[in-house]
Amino acid sequence: MAKKLFSTTNLVILALIIGLGSGFYANYTLTTPRIEGLTSDLAQKTSLAGSLQDELIALRANYTGTLSELMMVTQQYNDLSTNSVALSEYQELQDSYEEASDEIETLQSVNQALVNENDALSLEYLRLMQKYNELRVLPWTYFIVNNLKVNLTVTSNTYASNVVPVEGTISIRYLDGRPFNGQIKLMVWSDFYRSGKQSPIITVPGYTSYSMESAFIYGPGNYYILVSVIEELSGADVATYNDLLNYRISLQMG
Repeated sequence: MAKKLFSTTNLVILALIIGLGSGFYANYTLTTPRIEGLTSDLAQKTSLAGSLQDELIALRANYTGTLSELMMVTQQYNDLSTNSVALSEYQELQDSYEEASDEIETLQSVNQALVNENDALSLEYLRLMQKYNELRVLPWTYFIVNNLKVNLTVTSNTYASNVVPVEGTISIRYLDGRPFNGQIKLMVWSDFYRSGKQSPIITVPGYTSYSMESAFIYGPGNYYILVSVIEELSGADVATYNDLLNYRISLQMG
């Protein structure tokens, strides 16, 4: 039995089994730590790769945002560069505006001076017009009719009320210089009413004064005084109304 148990064949088989077991054990003992180390290292590298991937995604997003901002800033810069001419034009316009403002102030000053001068001239003009009207509305009229030279005057062209009488002088001479000795009638006439007040007969020995009371029968307004008739002392007509109506003096009452 002992010989069969430890025969050569059995020994060889036993040696193979022991060798295989020892090799498997030795391989397991040596390889397993390396696998575990590699696995741990792989896990770390995988985790680091994930972190790097996340960081890369964040960097790409940041890059995209930064690029967009850069493009916007670049566009703004380009716009400013493009509008540099417009800016210079604006500056020119600003300078022109300031010059125009200064010129306007100067013109306003000159204009105010002209306004003041015009006001003074207007007052002077009114005074001159008053004097002109006083001269134009003459307090006398002179005419020649039927071989007679007639000069009619009034002491004033204006009357505050009808209480003030219309007064003046009348001179009548022949063309050769001799005084006319006759009689006349005067009339204070209103063109608006086409009527007026006639004086009593006034004797004119060449020259005389006259006075008409309450001559303005229609109240305040424009009137005229004229010689309405010239007669001989006998009453014979020398010049009638139609001969005399254009020779008159303007009067203002009220």
